[in-house]
Amino acid sequence: MWNVDAAECAKIRRNILKLLVPVWMDGDVDVADASAVVLNKEEMTFELQTRLVRGWAAHLHHPLSDEFDDEAENLWRRMMPALRAHLQDAGFDGLLWQAGAGNPVALNNFLYEPNDEEAETTNTESSDGRWVWIDLESGVPAIFPISPKVLLNYSLAHWWRLGRPMFDDVEITRLKDYLKANAKELKLSLGVKNYESVVSDAERLGKHQVKWKSIGRLQSSIQYRVARGDIDQSQADYYSKHRLRWLFREWVRGLLSSLKALKGGFLSVWKRLKRLDLKSLVHVCWKFLISQKYREAFVHGYLDRSINQWTKRGQLTNEHANILREQIGSPNSSVYITDFGIHIAIKPAVKATQYWVLPALFAFGLLGGKTVAILILTGGAIGRSAYTLGRMLQSAANGHEKPWIALGVGLLPVVGNLAYPAQMIYSAGDKDQKLARFMMDDGFARIGRHFPIWGGQDTWTEHALNRIPRNLNRYLRKMGKRRAFHRKPG
Repeated sequence: MWNVDAAECAKIRRNILKLLVPVWMDGDVDVADASAVVLNKEEMTFELQTRLVRGWAAHLHHPLSDEFDDEAENLWRRMMPALRAHLQDAGFDGLLWQAGAGNPVALNNFLYEPNDEEAETTNTESSDGRWVWIDLESGVPAIFPISPKVLLNYSLAHWWRLGRPMFDDVEITRLKDYLKANAKELKLSLGVKNYESVVSDAERLGKHQVKWKSIGRLQSSIQYRVARGDIDQSQADYYSKHRLRWLFREWVRGLLSSLKALKGGFLSVWKRLKRLDLKSLVHVCWKFLISQKYREAFVHGYLDRSINQWTKRGQLTNEHANILREQIGSPNSSVYITDFGIHIAIKPAVKATQYWVLPALFAFGLLGGKTVAILILTGGAIGRSAYTLGRMLQSAANGHEKPWIALGVGLLPVVGNLAYPAQMIYSAGDKDQKLARFMMDDGFARIGRHFPIWGGQDTWTEHALNRIPRNLNRYLRKMGKRRAFHRKPG
């Protein structure tokens, strides 16, 4: 933050909520309070020093996590809506975004902190600790909620009323009215001294917020450049009087910055192409085609990296990771595991064909626009289906099980690469399915991590998609039990 008043607002907001939130949420949610605002002289920005929270993000689901509480569901469905209701009552409208109002990324603003007695316990399961709100400050204005209802009733409504997007705003009058109306209860909960501290902080917050928000967009842009050392105060005074010149200067700066970034991107791609060893690449591809052992090593390495990633994130214990690793090379898992690896391996070639070869053929007039569009949309499904059809012919010739499930799932967009894990689960029946289920859980979570805008690690998007295989499995089991019940003789 370059504006000292914005930094002071952030500090005061945290310290007010540090006292109010535990009261609102009966100790189930806390706030990482701020101790100081300091100037980073290298970056010429103000930084907020907050309490270090030793905790972990909500756990993802995996086949060995049945004993865990549904932390993400509890936080997203119960804790965060209740917190937002209290924030709105007290005038903290600008913080609803960071508390999850139409913003699935907000789930990773909270860490689970164990009690002191549990401090030495690893993050293997939920306990009697609390959730700590660690990130209360917005990086961007609240203008891209995933929910149309939130967009209309929150983002656009506040934009219309304020004349600008909502950005960590606090309705000071409503906050003061709330503190006054609930004075008796708050004095009992907080103590008189802490209550008076909150009242005093609300007054200070109002003064700093007026200074921060009263700066217009143009003046804010100019003062930002002063704080960064790009211009001095005399230049700032000049541009404040000659606004069109400042706008033109910023437009030129933005254009040059974009061209520089574009040039850097092209140079980066060119350097990678120059470093590319085509001979080695062809050799690797040939080995992949002719060597079953090489294909097995490829997919084993892929799965091992996925397990390592989950372990580093604290989503898998070492014990659970070892159980899954033991199954990678087991006979029960190896039937379709190599086929999964081939689907993963052909993906780069399919993407290159979709986004480079097909547009080139269209540019040279060798393919029509409709044909190219259809092939781009269905390229992944075509590639997967071509391989699976070949496997079906091979299985038919050898008298083995035909991978019908893999063929059907492979036709689906986005999740088609999970065709063979789905086949593994189906074919395993009542046998151990842990590795195949992990592959499904990891695959859906991976989609959530790479989802545009609202995706990412530890977001509700990642958790919601990670839950799909488990919920689908429960549904199929339930349907199977119903059918078995109806088949029983009367």
